[in-house]
Amino acid sequence: METMSRRNALRLAGGAVGAGVVGTTTLAGGGALAETLAGSEARRRQRTGLKAVLRRGTPLIGMSTPNDLWAQKVEQVGPGLTARRIYADLARGPESQLRTIEQAHRDGMLPVVSYKVGGDIEGAARGDWNRVAQQAADRLAAFNKPTAVAFWHEPYTDMSPRQFVRANRQILPHFKQGRLRVGPILNGFLLDRQEDVMDQFATDRMLRLWDWFGIDTYQGGTADNPGPMAPGDRIKALRRYLRRRGHRHMPIGVGEYNGHSAETVASAGEALLSTHRVWFGCIWNSTDERDWRLDGARLRAFQRTLEDPRAM
Repeated sequence: METMSRRNALRLAGGAVGAGVVGTTTLAGGGALAETLAGSEARRRQRTGLKAVLRRGTPLIGMSTPNDLWAQKVEQVGPGLTARRIYADLARGPESQLRTIEQAHRDGMLPVVSYKVGGDIEGAARGDWNRVAQQAADRLAAFNKPTAVAFWHEPYTDMSPRQFVRANRQILPHFKQGRLRVGPILNGFLLDRQEDVMDQFATDRMLRLWDWFGIDTYQGGTADNPGPMAPGDRIKALRRYLRRRGHRHMPIGVGEYNGHSAETVASAGEALLSTHRVWFGCIWNSTDERDWRLDGARLRAFQRTLEDPRAM
């Protein structure tokens, strides 16, 4: 069973209200938010697929926040978002978060979808959720739009590496169809001094299955006493890690990132924009045990990433 942090609780709460997401079609004439989302709508022709993004060399910069706060956070951040992190659960059926995913496509954004199966990791490892996974995959593929798909993000402490590998081998092959691309979203802090543990989650067989490799990464410590490793450091470290594993050209993604200072947020943005073969990077803009909401200088630092020509 997953350890339930406040951030994970917010993720699940976001999933529960996904059907009520506000989109561009409901905001005509709606002021600043309509104008902001109109910017995303104008970018619908922008290609968000993996090959197109890598060829263009302009990574997708996005955001992660609970669904019931999405419209408010989009208005706050302003234009430029091109990816959206979405949390779905096969235990809620194959249509979990489907309307939110569809709205992300309509807004010209890449959906980065993380699936779970309630707390039934052993059932997933046995294949108990394969039928629902196939149904969900068919629905995603029917949109005929690029979509990044992961199974059970941040698995460290939730399960053993063996359980993670077995469950991914059951679930993810169903999503290898159409314009869907599959990968992991592992705990970024494993890159600090636990690469041997990351190797156990990212076995050679898994690296052959995955189309891209992702992490979630936060700065440790507190604002007054921040941890020594910043998210931008780990983005660079991930590229080195894949080089060591013999996958130097494997695309990478960041499902969530944030830091305690504007400088840390800016350096993470710079790492996303300057690291070789990045598909997407989404900032977490809400709270968990810490307050990761963007405001003041940290908000402006993220906005500068969105405004950088390398992200446009």
